[in-house]
Amino acid sequence: MRLSRLRGLLLAGTLLAALPLPAAAGPVPTSHALLVDLQAFMHERDVQVESLTADGMVRLMVDWYRFARAGAAPSSGDALVFRYGGWSEGCATAFNLSLLRRVQADGGEADGVAGVTMMFEPSGQLELKPYSSTSADWKSLDEFLRAVEGSPAFRLLGDAKPMSVQVEAGGLR
Repeated sequence: MRLSRLRGLLLAGTLLAALPLPAAAGPVPTSHALLVDLQAFMHERDVQVESLTADGMVRLMVDWYRFARAGAAPSSGDALVFRYGGWSEGCATAFNLSLLRRVQADGGEADGVAGVTMMFEPSGQLELKPYSSTSADWKSLDEFLRAVEGSPAFRLLGDAKPMSVQVEAGGLR
């Protein structure tokens, strides 16, 4: 083979190797992987967990959902889950307000979940019934966001200081 032809093949191979590869469909990220991604996203934006309000939590989670890809999972299996209601474990009680990201595999057999849960003093929220909704229930993310912000719990607790804030991963309970 002539030297010029060999150089041409080497140059073509180098150029091909430099091109980015398309993302391959892969497994759904685990809850732990999503938690690590969320914590990195919070660190990049200098978000302090202990200073979050419900309004700040919603902004954080919607931005993470919009701007940070959840592994190689298809977008149809990626949704935000907003929920609230009373919580009790033994003699401890609280009112929980959560916004979580759930990524499911096709068929829903496996999923990863991570997000933020806030605990509030329960006495002021006794009249609020438990509620849960996902972004997939709405025509758009903006409609879902309006529903979250218009919910009775968010209107009541949007700027309130929670008793505690947890960045968590795991299954939906």
